[in-house]
Amino acid sequence: MKRLIPLVAAVALLASGCTTVLKSKEFGNVKVDDGTTPVAAVEIENSVWLLFNFIPVASGNPDHPNSYRCKLFRNTVNLPNNMEVLRAEMASEGVSEVVNLTSHYADEKYLFFLLARRACHTSAVLIQSGAKDKEPAKK
Repeated sequence: MKRLIPLVAAVALLASGCTTVLKSKEFGNVKVDDGTTPVAAVEIENSVWLLFNFIPVASGNPDHPNSYRCKLFRNTVNLPNNMEVLRAEMASEGVSEVVNLTSHYADEKYLFFLLARRACHTSAVLIQSGAKDKEPAKK
């Protein structure tokens, strides 16, 4: 047991939680029925590693997605953090509307439930109205 705890800690830190944003803009100028144009499809994942299913070891940093800056001993995995990342993506694309917004949580257990990973996934399609949006997303 004495060897197991450092091993679990090392694995958790090496595979630490992260906030990831994946974006695709491959729509081929498709128009939607209501006159809007899809700008980007966005997938956001924020994950945390938990010891004994409740002690956070490392989690993603929603302020710095797609980076190796994790938050140690804090759990940042929640829907409000994912929505803030989505708002930042909307602002960077200059859009104020989304469609097909979905979110869900996923849980994984490892090493006889000593180590767990929890992730919050959010996805949406950013759309441009018929006329160019004038205001980016507000916080």
